[in-house]
Amino acid sequence: MTTTFALLGATGLVGSNILKYLIQSPTPSTIVTLTRREHDEAITSSAAAANHTLTAKIDKDTAQWATIFGEACKVSPPPIAFTALGTTRAAAGGFDKQYALEHDVNVAVAKAAKEAGVKTFVLISSSGANKDSSIGYPKLKGEIEQHIEEFGFEKLIILRPGLLLGSRNETRLAEGIFQAVAKGLRSVSGGTLSDFWAQGGDVVARAAVRAALDENIKGKKILYQKDIVELGKEEGW
Repeated sequence: MTTTFALLGATGLVGSNILKYLIQSPTPSTIVTLTRREHDEAITSSAAAANHTLTAKIDKDTAQWATIFGEACKVSPPPIAFTALGTTRAAAGGFDKQYALEHDVNVAVAKAAKEAGVKTFVLISSSGANKDSSIGYPKLKGEIEQHIEEFGFEKLIILRPGLLLGSRNETRLAEGIFQAVAKGLRSVSGGTLSDFWAQGGDVVARAAVRAALDENIKGKKILYQKDIVELGKEEGW
């Protein structure tokens, strides 16, 4: 039986690595992504060459994403759904707009997925997520987790990575400085000095997919930084 995956945020750092990892699978699958723009030709060509069916749902209006994602999930058996959607306050144009995108869209998409019959849902969150925090960003992440958990997925995987390492489409100055530090420590220590506060986007992606496919995981499972490194560090399927 072909496994179906639905992915929101497939052009971001972690989401793009999830997509690449799914395409690397030796087992053909059906992959549906929802993005603002088309995938690079190299991605679509790689998927076709590996006998994966890749369908890109494209819409710039985020208000429509829950409906589009929900419709994409109405297949039998339902897909394993991932959301790696995220942004920054600066890119969004203020915290209120960041909240509207990260919280409102992610929660609406999760609700639509649940209503479509999705049993396994994977959320890329962040280290320090805490709905009771007095600080905006960790509170935002914690509220996303809380409200998605309330839908009662049979299996909910939440990943809380630290600083993400890898190339992004947009420039994040402060993050870029910390990335340089983490990469320097990684080069002299083989990763031992940075693994537990900074993880590669590819490592997070592999951990997300492997946890989603692990039949021994039931109910809610939070993967902290140490868990992510252990589960996602080794390459290959």
